[in-house]
Amino acid sequence: MALRSTFRGPCLASVLLAAGLFFAPTSVIFSASTSEAPAHQNPPLRLSAQQINQIMDFLKTTEPDVYGKAEILRRSDPHQFDKLIAEAAPNFARLERLRRTDPKLLHLTLLDLADTHESFKLAGELRQPGLPPSAAQLLRVRLQQVVTGQFDLRQKIRLHELNQLVKKINELKAQLKHRETQRQVIINRRVAQLIGKPPSVNW
Repeated sequence: MALRSTFRGPCLASVLLAAGLFFAPTSVIFSASTSEAPAHQNPPLRLSAQQINQIMDFLKTTEPDVYGKAEILRRSDPHQFDKLIAEAAPNFARLERLRRTDPKLLHLTLLDLADTHESFKLAGELRQPGLPPSAAQLLRVRLQQVVTGQFDLRQKIRLHELNQLVKKINELKAQLKHRETQRQVIINRRVAQLIGKPPSVNW
């Protein structure tokens, strides 16, 4: 799964892991962060060997550098390896569901993560002491371009999500209208279900 035809910048996953954005769902990526720490943390997830291998395969495909570091941790510090995988697993699962249900949104989200990494990288370079003014100007121009592109990308994401919501609302309206026209039929069928056999919850 390639994030872009030409990937921009090294070590995307390591930066996002440190920033708490790795495999983050769209709602987390686009919402304002909070400074409040959670009252408590859930215990680490118990993952099967198959689930761990799936996450590692994803890392191997999208971020070989982080995959290599994870392999080293797997041999040298199993506890830290388990912690890294367990922390990544929930958000990885969310992206997996997104991959099945909305590949376009998944693609846009991954591009947004790449832009986030690039902006962090450029900003870090700009903060380096003793940077020549000419180099700083070039970096600032590039940062402006990346942030502008990311803004446009996030607008596309919001428009896509809005269109999906409108589609869902229209589907629900159609279902409501159909159920109303079939009101008595549905009621009679439900009564027959309750009398004749263990009832279904979906009626």
